[in-house]
Amino acid sequence: MPLSPSQRLASIEDLLLYRLGRLSNTAGALVVRLCEGGYGITRREWAMVAHLYENGALPPSVLAERMHRDRARTSRTLTALGKKKLVMRTVTPGDRRGARVELTPVGRQLYADLMPRIQAINGQVLSALQGDEVVQFDAVLARLLVRAQSLVVELSPNWPRANRRRGPVARSPA
Repeated sequence: MPLSPSQRLASIEDLLLYRLGRLSNTAGALVVRLCEGGYGITRREWAMVAHLYENGALPPSVLAERMHRDRARTSRTLTALGKKKLVMRTVTPGDRRGARVELTPVGRQLYADLMPRIQAINGQVLSALQGDEVVQFDAVLARLLVRAQSLVVELSPNWPRANRRRGPVARSPA
């Protein structure tokens, strides 16, 4: 019996993360077209709207943490959403430096309009699987995420920090 791509790992096309990225990019293109073409927001802005809808008012730093985003990018996205009248920022009483962001009524309506359409896209992609396969797939994804998170803890202290500006670096033999 021939090896599966995950067993073979012979080319980039066999790599799990590459294949997951292709799936995300392919199906995600539908979400991008819907968000940008139909609603005038980016996929990143949509994700922030969804997090705020599901979690209520949050400090921007907490929102960034929950979304696994850096604070600077979160701030830029919140600024864009504010200009589109989808979020509002309020200063925390007694702490002029503290702020919370929440959806405006327009932002809540956007979520109510857009979420069912994005759920439908996800459902259509998952329709390639049988009911029991969907349950197995969810369980496998959860296990892969736990493993990836443990690898980050295990390996990160020994790996170099990201520095895209320096270009390729010759690696010394181990």
